[in-house]
Order: sequence, then structure tokens, then C-alpha cells
Amino acid sequence: MLALAYGSPRTDARAVPEKILVIRRNGIGDMICALPLIRHLHRAYPSARIDVLASARNAPILAGVPLVSGVHVYRRGRGLMRNHYLNLRRLLRPVREARYDLALAANGGFSRLVAVIAYATGVPRRVGFVPREGHALDFCFNLAVRQPAAREHQIERCLRLLEPLGIPRGAIDVSFDLAAEHEAYAERTLGGAKPYVLFNASASRAASQWPAASIAATAAGLERRHGLRTLVCGLPRERAPVEAAGLDFVETPSVMHFAALVRRARFLMCGDGGPMHVAAAMGTPAFVLFSSTTDAQAWRPWGVPFSCLTAQAGVAGITPEDALAKIDEWIAGKWSG
Repeated sequence: MLALAYGSPRTDARAVPEKILVIRRNGIGDMICALPLIRHLHRAYPSARIDVLASARNAPILAGVPLVSGVHVYRRGRGLMRNHYLNLRRLLRPVREARYDLALAANGGFSRLVAVIAYATGVPRRVGFVPREGHALDFCFNLAVRQPAAREHQIERCLRLLEPLGIPRGAIDVSFDLAAEHEAYAERTLGGAKPYVLFNASASRAASQWPAASIAATAAGLERRHGLRTLVCGLPRERAPVEAAGLDFVETPSVMHFAALVRRARFLMCGDGGPMHVAAAMGTPAFVLFSSTTDAQAWRPWGVPFSCLTAQAGVAGITPEDALAKIDEWIAGKWSG
């Protein structure tokens, strides 16, 4: 049925790929966690072109990754074409025309939709996760990796996709570059301000958003205990409650502008989500409030000093007193954690 709907994959596979497609949809953090996989592919196949099928949310990260040659943005259609499966033939037409040799579905586990997307690209060699117990869509990946039972970081999980290709793991790099305009924005915004903590007030899920009153109480404690000013950033809808709580607020025009502020901060404080991975990319310590639905072991910011609190449910249940006590302990331990 998939062959009838989207056409059969090609069979003209090259032993050494000349064109590689990495499929990584969803959020900013998902893309940052896939960057080490992309860099490993580049090291293994230095002359190959590497393109990415991304979402509108995470595609901007790739502007700071020069080794990525092109980006296909996965966009939902309208009306009937809002249905992923009905939309795929139209959406993937330029992907099929590009005639990639190798595709990797960089998910943290098996996804029926991503399996169908990989098949519908028409790429002859397709790497992706399949369930340990098997699934009717296993055939979508002819270089399948059994989803491991062990808990591991999302980056390590993505790197498992190298195994069918015989590519060894090397150094992990989650960084991306900033343009001069982003650096200039941060300098204008900060205006030579004293050392500061950046608090990201935005969250894609309500369970990961902290109330403005809690942010304000924590900011007062950080100023009193550590001499650190708190700058709050977020989306326009967060401005009114944050400013009503007496805090400085700045709207960041893009994730790259946000990253420039993160890079200059003493540390970033945020709910679980993409911002903590931006901190990892910028080499900035991160203090994260995790909701009960996010696995801190699998999603912690990679390679930077890190500490966290995990809520019993949503992060709104975490008190400023608990946060300040944990931050005091973290700073006293010289950013261990």
C-alpha cells in the first residue's frame, strides 16, 4: 500500500553515499541533540552532501551549522492535507527528486509516521529504529536498529543509528554558530550589564512553565545571595506578567538572538525543553526545572555544568525556596552536577 501511495524506494544504492538526508522534525532541542549525528556523518563521508528534513520550529538552528548544505522544511498542509499521510506525496516531491543515497531517521525511538516518511523519500538505504518486538512497518527501514531497552541520553540514542553503517563514535559537539547580527543584538540589549542570570519564561508545554511570581522571588534571592541580576526573556505573551512582577523582560526575535544572550549569561534557568539545549550549544551552565513527564537523564543539557529540580507534576509546584536552595548548593559546588 505504501508503494502504491508514494512509490517504491529506489534500488540504486551507492556503497559510499554522495547525498545524505537526515530526518529530524519536532523541536529545537531535538535538532540540537541530532547535531552530533550529523557531524559524525560528515567525518565519515567528508565529500558527501548532507541535507536535513526539519520542522519549521527547529530548522533555524541549521543556519549555524555550515556542514549542512540544504534544508527541507516539513510543513503541514491545509484542509485534507493537514493529514500527514495525505500530505506526504506533495511534501516529499523535492526530496525524491534530489535522489539521496542514504537517509537516517534521527528519532529517539520508533515512530510510525517517521517510518512512513523515510519510506516515502524513495531513498535506497534507510536507517531508523524499529521496536524490539517488531512492527508491521519494520520494512520501512532496510538498515534497521532495534530500539534499546536501556535508558540513555537522546544524543547517545541518535548515535546508535551509526551502527549499521560501521561508523565509530567520536567526540560529541552540540554547538552551532551565531552571526554578527545576533552578537550585536546581545551587546545592544545588555549594554554592559553586570553578570546576570538569564531566565527563559517561555515553554511549549504548560507543565514546564513557572509562574512569574516564582521567577521574581527567585530573582530577588539571586541578587541578595550572589549579586546576580536576572534578565527574563520570552514571547510577547509573557511580557505583562513578568514586568508586573518587577522584572526586566526582553523579547528575543529568534532562537539565534536568544542563543547570543544565553552565551553571555552566568547561567540559564528554564523549564525543560529546547532552551536548555541552547545552553549546551553555547557552553553555558543550565539550571532546569523538569516536569514529571520529562526524563532528565535522557534530555539533560549535554556537556555543560547542570543541575535541576524535578516536580511531582508540573513545575509550578516547585517553590522559589527549593530552587534557591538547590542553586546555592550548585554554585557552592562550583557547577558540579
